[in-house]
Order: sequence, then C-alpha cells, then structure tokens
Amino acid sequence: MKNKLKYLICILAFLLLTACGGVVKTDMNFDDSFAGSRVMTYTISNSDYTSYVQKDFATVAATLKALCPEDIEITSVTQDDSNIVAVFTINFSSKDDYEKKVGNILKAVGSDIEPKVTLLRSNTAFAKGVAFQENFGTEDLLKWMRDGMMNNEYITSSYEIYIFSTSQVSLSISGEEYEKDANMSIIDVNTTKYLPINGIEFNTVINKDGSIDRSIAIDIPNTSYDQAKDDIDKFMAERSGEVGTGTWSEANNSHIFTVEGKALSADDCKKMTEKFTGKSLDSTTGSVAKDTQVSEETQVESESKESTEESTEATSDTSDAVDKRHLFSKNYTLNEYINLEDYISNYNNAVSFDYYVNPENNYEGTITDGTGYSSTVLRSAISGDANTLLYSGYSSTFDIKLDVNILPNVSKYKHIVEITPTGKIKRDITVVFSESFNEDDAKSLEEKLKNVLSDSKIKLDKVSLNGKDLEVKISSSGTIEEDAKMWEETTGYTGSISSLDVDKKGLFVTKQRISFMDDFNPEIFTSGNVDSYEYIVKNAGKPVDKDLYLAGSFENAEAKFKGNNFIVKGENVMMSNYSSPFFVSVRTNFTIYIIFAAVAFVFILIIAILLLILFNKSKKNKNDVKVADAPVNTTSNTVSIKKDDVKEAVVADKTPENTQDTEVVNETKDEVKLNTVVCDSCGNECPETSSFCTKCGHSLEDAKKAKEATSSYVDEAAKLAREMASDDTESKGVSLSK
Repeated sequence: MKNKLKYLICILAFLLLTACGGVVKTDMNFDDSFAGSRVMTYTISNSDYTSYVQKDFATVAATLKALCPEDIEITSVTQDDSNIVAVFTINFSSKDDYEKKVGNILKAVGSDIEPKVTLLRSNTAFAKGVAFQENFGTEDLLKWMRDGMMNNEYITSSYEIYIFSTSQVSLSISGEEYEKDANMSIIDVNTTKYLPINGIEFNTVINKDGSIDRSIAIDIPNTSYDQAKDDIDKFMAERSGEVGTGTWSEANNSHIFTVEGKALSADDCKKMTEKFTGKSLDSTTGSVAKDTQVSEETQVESESKESTEESTEATSDTSDAVDKRHLFSKNYTLNEYINLEDYISNYNNAVSFDYYVNPENNYEGTITDGTGYSSTVLRSAISGDANTLLYSGYSSTFDIKLDVNILPNVSKYKHIVEITPTGKIKRDITVVFSESFNEDDAKSLEEKLKNVLSDSKIKLDKVSLNGKDLEVKISSSGTIEEDAKMWEETTGYTGSISSLDVDKKGLFVTKQRISFMDDFNPEIFTSGNVDSYEYIVKNAGKPVDKDLYLAGSFENAEAKFKGNNFIVKGENVMMSNYSSPFFVSVRTNFTIYIIFAAVAFVFILIIAILLLILFNKSKKNKNDVKVADAPVNTTSNTVSIKKDDVKEAVVADKTPENTQDTEVVNETKDEVKLNTVVCDSCGNECPETSSFCTKCGHSLEDAKKAKEATSSYVDEAAKLAREMASDDTESKGVSLSK
C-alpha cells in the first residue's frame, strides 16, 4: 500500500507541476501577528492523469494520506469531470511556528535547507512598503511526493523533469493582496520604495574598569539625503536622546549621523543601542563573567544585554572552569543581537555593517548574519590607539557571541631564570600591573591565583597593591620536564620545545656547557603591551659562538650576553610577539668556590671567636688578681697585710674637694699600719711597743724581727693598695708574698 501511495503521489506531483498537466498554486495568507496558513493546491487534468498514472483515484487518495508529513494537512483530494485536485495546508500561529514546521518538513524529505523567512513592512526614512521573501519553495515542500513516485517506479525517469515545471504564487497580508498568481517557485514579493544608504558602523570599546564607550554611525550619501532631508533629519532625531549624543557631520560626499556615549554603564549602553536600532528586547538573559568578581559580573551581564530585539542567551562560566590562559585578564562574554531592519534600503533587504573594537583586548567567538552564515572571529591584542575592524558583513541582523579578554596594563615584567649546577630551572617572575586593578580586584585575583596554584609547584610569593600599581611575584623550581609540565597544567600554554642540556651536572664541576631553549609563554600575564620588559638567565656563561649564540630578540626587545648573564630587554614590547630565547654557552661553576669560601669563612670566624673568648678571660683574670693573706713568721719571712687593713688605708671618697685630704689620710694610715706588729700565732695586730700578743699572749719577738727584715715589702704593699683603691673602691683586697 505504501509503495502504491508513493507512486500515486509522485505521479500527481509530476503531472500537476509540468507544463503538460501538473500545476501548483501557493496562497500565502497571514495577519499582523503572522498567524495564518500556506495553502498549496495541486491540479492535474484527467487526461494527463490517465496518461501518466496507472492507478485508480481511490488508490491515489489513500497513498497521499500515508506519505504526507505530519506538519502538512491534506485538506481535500477530489476529482470532477476535468481535473483531479489535491489541497495541502500548513497552518501556523507565528513566524517562528511557521519556520519550525517548514523546517520539520524539509528535514523529513532529506533537504539541508535551513528555512529563513523575511518579512519587512517598512515605514522608515529609507524604505516604505512590504517585502516578503523565503529561501525555499513549494517544490521543496512537496519533494516527498516526487521521491515516493520515482523510488517506487510509478513513473519513468524521463518525465521527472516536468514534475515542478509550473508554479503560481499569491500573497495576502492582513487582507491586503500584494501578489496574485505570480509565476515564481519561491515567494519573493517586494513593493518597497528605497532611499539607499552606504552602511552602518559600530564602535565598541570595553574599558579596563568595565565601562563601555560606544558610537554608532550611519553613512547617508548626499544624493539620498538631499531627496528627503526633512524626513531623514526627523527620523534620526528620534533615534537618539536619552543616552548618548547625536551629531551630524559631512565627509566624502556623505552626511554622517553619529550617536556616541562615553564611559557608559551597561544599562545605558543597552538603552542607547536600542534607541538607535528601534528594536527592544523581548526577553533578557544576561551572561556572567568568567571570573567570580561581583563588579565584573554586573558589567558583563549588562554588556551582554546590548541586544536589540530577540533574547540574548548566554552561558555563565563557574569558578571550576577558570580561563587558565588569561588568569590576569578580566574575562567577559559579550552576546548581542543587532537588528538593523529599520535601516534596510535596497531590494537585497540587507545593510552593510562594520563592527570595530578596541585593539588592546583579545576577541574570540562567532558572528552569524541573517542568512545563517557564521563567521569565526579570532583576534589577539595589538598596540594602537585607533579601533580595529573585527567584522564586516552584509545582512539585516547580526548575532554576536564573543569571549573578550580585557588585558591589564603592565608597566614592568622581569623574569629571572637560574640554571643550577645540577640542571634544574629556577624562575623568579615579577610583574607590575598599572591602573588595572582596584582593591577588590586585587583580593579576587589573589584568591583565584591561590586556588589555581594550590596543587602546583608554582609558588605565589606576593600580591601587593600600592596605589594604582599591583605587584605580583611568582616563582618555581624543577627539572626542564617538571618546569614545562607545571606551567602547562597551570596556564594551558605548552612548553613543547623547551630544552636544557648540561654536559656535566654536579656541584663540584668547574666547567659546564649549556644548551638552553626556553619555550615559556609570557602571555599568561598579558598578550598586550609591556612598558619595561626584562628576561635574564643568570650565570649563563659565555656564548660558544659570538655570531650564532642566541635567539630571543623580537620587536622592541634585544637579546644579548652581558657579563655572565644572558639578557633580553626592551621597552613598549608586545608580548604576543615574543620569541623563545635560545643559546649555547660555556660557564664556570662558581658554586664549588663559593662553598670553599663559605667553609673558610666559618673556620676563620670560629678561630676569631675563640681568640676573643681567651682574650676576655685573660683580661678578667688580670682584673681579678687577689693579694693573698701572707702571715709573717720567722721561718718564711712573710709579711701579711689583711684585706680589711688595706681597705682602711684607702679613702673611698674621691671627689675633687676631698682628693688632697684623701692622700693625707692614706699616708697617715700607712704610718699607723707600720707601727703595729702581727702576731704570728693568731694574726692579731698588736702595738709595736708590746712584747706579747694582746689577744693570745704569744711572744712578739720573732714577728718584730721579721718586720724589720721586710720593711721594704711593706712599703710596696701600701703603694699597691693605694693604686688599687684609686682604680676600684670595691676591690676585694691585695695579697703580697715573699
């Protein structure tokens, strides 16, 4: 049954669409909301049917019902004395509904056509009238009939070319007829009168603080402007006002009207754009910044709402999906649907459109025009003051989806590399960002970096905001393989061509030959301009060949050996132009000498400390010399002067006014001491006139003889006592012995 139906349908299609008998008439009718129907009437005469179709009418009707796609309704299949007539209807409630059903039908028959329906009911300064256009025809919608007939061999291939030979079209909108039985296979009706323009130009600048500068300019040739000056002036005056300033200028035989706003908030930029295009959002879905900073989220959400008609859909990236390649950038998603239908001024129903952006940022994404053609956009940051052309197209609408990396200003980049004697790579990187981060930005960046580097060997040494300058210090250490791996995992940039060859590794090797290629990409910090750039490999040695010893020079940066260091240095350097440094050198390993010097220094320091200790001890012993008590007896001929006796010989008060008195007292006390005798039995001091000790009664004869024999030593003891008293009134005592 199905094969029979296919056969019948194909025959009907063939007969009705050929000059011999098949005719298709399309009646398109809808209201202001685009709710209506498309009625396709297929007619074949009885004589042609009998000639080409070898099936009865009942079989044909049943076959039609079996093969008809569900989005097409078979309204009727009838036969009278002259013709067989089949009526097919597509009912729809809106333009979107119509395009969806047509798309389903085309897909069912294996067509790759993406249905596009254009309806313009213009009443602008540049176009007045109605334009309706489709990119498919009734032949495409009834392809299922022809395929069924041919696949089941219900008709020979020689008649296939006549199946869709004749078509007629009628178009009615809201009861007004715009076309009647026109011979065309695809509906293309245009009653519009145009006043041509040259094109429209958008300039969009996303500033580093998230604000937006935007200007929109329309270029109208003088020939068009002169024809309808008042109408055009009035029309454009209505397209500016609330946000932004509208101004007229003249250049290159054209009148140019420009709407411009500076440092706009996202909402104000959206209002200005909608005012110019004359189209507002049906619904809004904002995108969120890739970074989790609140300030950025607000800006990006609004910026992505710079749409002009249909809802803008965007996906938000979470902190789990950090843009590793742009860790220091402010990353935004910019989605805007720009509808320029009010500026269509030709039968192509299209506008010449240029989209400019500031060059200091990175851009990546797609822009799709009204025909469905999508262009890939990929542009890296470059230096320059003038905006750069990101996209140029010719259509009525443009769906823009971009990832934008707002690059920070870098005033200083200093990268120090050390190749250890054992063949490891140590990096110390200092980057100073100027006027790009506020306090909240700095805190957010620090948290993000800590999170990204938490599982890495790369260390975040410092994040410090000083005024408008943010200083970041990062370091790492590892073998060349470990170095390439850790930085690739962290930043997404591969160091695939990095290499390090040290012929002899070790701390005690005196000479080393080094071959080094450093494929480290500095674009992780910025791919834009750097005021001061410096890359240093410390203690690289001397180049093997003075002419072919290095690479690394690039625009505004020069590589050279200076002393024992390899240095790449420059100003106003574009990081995206960097070149991987490479050199072959021979160096002296000073590590062993440093170690020996350190050991010698420590040894000398220890000796010095020991000598100092001995010296201090000797001095202390000298100051602490004590005069031992020496008992006087006839055997040892010793005179003993007690500690207390020596102290009594010294007057402690050494003030200037008492100095003379002190000397007299000292002499007097010395004399007193000389008129006494010390008992050699108990040590008691007795008057020299006594014969026996006043304490123990022992004879003093021997003591007197000893005293006479040692009178000179007593004088010396008294002198020493006076000297010690003058140095330290707290002296412990003096002891003399003979």
